[in-house]
Amino acid sequence: MSDKSKRRLFFCAVIAVCIGAFTVIYLYHFDETEDEINWDLTLIGKTEKVLTFADIRAMPSYEGYGGFFTTVGMKNGPFRCRGVPIEELCELVGGINDSNTLWVSAPDGYLMVFTYDQVTGNFFAYEPTSLNEVPHVELEIILMYEKNGKRLSIGDGGPLRIAIVSDQKIMTEGHYWVKWIDNLEIRTPGI
Repeated sequence: MSDKSKRRLFFCAVIAVCIGAFTVIYLYHFDETEDEINWDLTLIGKTEKVLTFADIRAMPSYEGYGGFFTTVGMKNGPFRCRGVPIEELCELVGGINDSNTLWVSAPDGYLMVFTYDQVTGNFFAYEPTSLNEVPHVELEIILMYEKNGKRLSIGDGGPLRIAIVSDQKIMTEGHYWVKWIDNLEIRTPGI
């Protein structure tokens, strides 16, 4: 690929990211000083359910520590994270089992597919300073709405974002930390 083609591809990628971010900002109708947030989460499984941001905050929450690193090694966190366990959200629409996957998506078009093992907390965890893998620790995957005691801002992926947390300060791979989530769908491969 020529340098000109690489620059053109990079420019197109930057434009796509900007359009996605502006779409999310447009859809995310809230002033961070307001209490009310206009954001819905659609859950799809055996049934379908739509929860408002207020509904999600009213559910029993989990708090733990988690952070992530990018593919180029940039570290973010660990933070004190609060949110609703993903398994509990799945239970609202019939539950998830080992024959299912969970499709997590956002209005900017980002999609991540999680296996049942991942939904139940099976990820590699890393020490925050060295990024060396740590022996298996109990992990929880949550739909985060608070970071370090404050509502998750749009710049941090709010109002709802995936976080992988523990009672210990750990890091996980950043591509799992999906931002601006508005849809969780339980699927059975091949059906």
